[in-house]
Amino acid sequence: MKWGREHIIAFALLLFAIGLSAQETDPVRTIEAILESLAGTLEEESGAALIIEDLERLAENPLNINSASVSELSRLHFLNDIQIQNLIHYREQYGAVYSIYELNTIEGFSPDLLLKMEPFVSFGNFEEEPQRFSETLKYGRHQLLIRTLTTIQIPKGYKKRDDGSIPYEGNRFRYYSRYRFEAGDNFSVGFTAEKDPGEAFFLGSNRSGFDFYSGHISTKISSVIENVTVGDFWIRSGQGLVLWQGFSMNKSLNALDISKTNQGVRPFTSTDENKFFRGLATSLKFEDLGLIFFYSHKNDDANIIFTDSVPTSFSSLQTSGYHRTENETADEKSLENLNWGAIVTWQFNYLKLGATFVAEQFGLSFVRSDQLYNKFRFSGSKNYTAGTDYLFSRGKYQLFGEAAISKSKGKAFLQGAVAHWHDRFSLSLLFRHFDKDYHALWANPFAEGGSAENETGLYLGTRILPVKYVTLSAYTDFYHSEWVNYTTAGPASGWEVFAQADFRFSEKFQFYLRYKNEEKDQKVKLDKLYQNKIEQNRKIRLHLQYKPGEKLTYKTRFEHSFFEGLEKEKGFLMFQDIQYSSVSFPLNCSVRLAWFSTGGYNSRIYAYENDLLYTFSVPAFYDKGFRGYLNLKYQISEKLDCWFKIGHTIYNERESISSGYNEIAGNQKTELKFQLRLKI
Repeated sequence: MKWGREHIIAFALLLFAIGLSAQETDPVRTIEAILESLAGTLEEESGAALIIEDLERLAENPLNINSASVSELSRLHFLNDIQIQNLIHYREQYGAVYSIYELNTIEGFSPDLLLKMEPFVSFGNFEEEPQRFSETLKYGRHQLLIRTLTTIQIPKGYKKRDDGSIPYEGNRFRYYSRYRFEAGDNFSVGFTAEKDPGEAFFLGSNRSGFDFYSGHISTKISSVIENVTVGDFWIRSGQGLVLWQGFSMNKSLNALDISKTNQGVRPFTSTDENKFFRGLATSLKFEDLGLIFFYSHKNDDANIIFTDSVPTSFSSLQTSGYHRTENETADEKSLENLNWGAIVTWQFNYLKLGATFVAEQFGLSFVRSDQLYNKFRFSGSKNYTAGTDYLFSRGKYQLFGEAAISKSKGKAFLQGAVAHWHDRFSLSLLFRHFDKDYHALWANPFAEGGSAENETGLYLGTRILPVKYVTLSAYTDFYHSEWVNYTTAGPASGWEVFAQADFRFSEKFQFYLRYKNEEKDQKVKLDKLYQNKIEQNRKIRLHLQYKPGEKLTYKTRFEHSFFEGLEKEKGFLMFQDIQYSSVSFPLNCSVRLAWFSTGGYNSRIYAYENDLLYTFSVPAFYDKGFRGYLNLKYQISEKLDCWFKIGHTIYNERESISSGYNEIAGNQKTELKFQLRLKI
């Protein structure tokens, strides 16, 4: 019997519904899982905000699978290029997709992937895009965000010193505003302005108002000129060995998500004041051939070295974005930075090939400090890096990799594979090697360290569904550095293992158990000599979630940490969350009360917090104390909504909090945040 489309859909519906029926597909849960799995490596307002922004927007306005373009599909962040192409080919062959179950018939779309996608997609009719630019603008959306935050207690940097001066130039409020207009994937214009706490506002060094301004105009001109972006933008290519800006998925709960997706040009809308391009980028498409050309010219923050009052070199790049004190202001936009390059991709049925070239030139020479760990790192004023990459996906298997070389002749190589051997068993494998003299300043690959240099590693991950309602995720990673790093006294090695068991018995109740252990060499001082000593960090977590109805969700967590190095420390965290949402009343509310007790910073524990729209918070809990917060969202009207958050931390055995100019006298700290959003 010849199977038609109706038979395939019916069969997929039967099989997939069995696996889906007992599992919850909550968009908040999906977003939280991404951030919590990376807790401890993220900083607030980092490039991860791009994922939050995309998914939050899609949770409110699900993406129509039947009319979405390639670029729009990539913003799901769950799909690689091959899966997107398979979906496009399926639509061309069979027409509109009717449900999430039908997607399971497309090669590369597993039940696990569809569970992630479900909250963010819809299945409307196919819609032809407007042909004229004026018609395109009719479908656009305006959005204006205004946000502020501050602390109630006054840090030391805002108080007068003995000589009557105040260290910080501005007040202790953060001001943020952003406007963006989008017309599907055809046109986007945006403007962002921000002032950090302590920075001047319409006075002193910032007489023009905000400390940081950013903007872009991005448009699709034709089927060949897919995109032209003027202003600020991010570019991502290959597997990140040469060029990858913004957030980069690394080791996480999603043990199979080790290949990079969502490549290409994206408008920059974050508040990172240095890690982006400013200039012009153009994306061209000739059937299966894709070309990207870009040029960037801007000034970055750097520590400039002067000889006889003349700038001759710089010793470091400053990436904090703070310009509060005289020294910080002196570093602001002090270094010219020129970048240009090209990306070529060629798409076959199951194979994608690519090549990337980036050239960078600083206005001054980079002269690092005379430390042993800097011996092979980049110095000078010019660098270029080139690489080739591929992605092959067919059936149950996916292979990907990239190889690159820099001006120094240092080399880097990455090779990975993912195999879905069975609906209940999948495996991932990744090997990487970065020479100690490989220089790629815009690289952000899968790695243990913070850069693509001086590392060799092997990663193995798996996902197993042993019985109904239970999912096991695990990975292990071995890594080695052949040369001294900043935190080591010589060649060093490390090992990490992670395992989590998720139990989803119903939509009302679920829980998971997590274990993580990492052992690595770290630099310590013994008998007046620096040497490597193994440090071990272990964490055990139990997280429970109960949802008795549509309005309330209860979350309870217990986490224990163990640290062993020159000294031993233990830590414990316990919190209770209550989340309320109502369809009939336009109010969402999240409340948490947490208790923590650790032996010090080494045994710290991270926990994700609900926050304002498009922001996130993953604070580190250490020492002893309590923390609570209240996060509210209220929809004033169909076009206007607001958020308010108050967080309060009490430390039991402290006379002050933080250090330096951020030091707060006393043992309590209170943060206030407020945000308005207008949608038209």
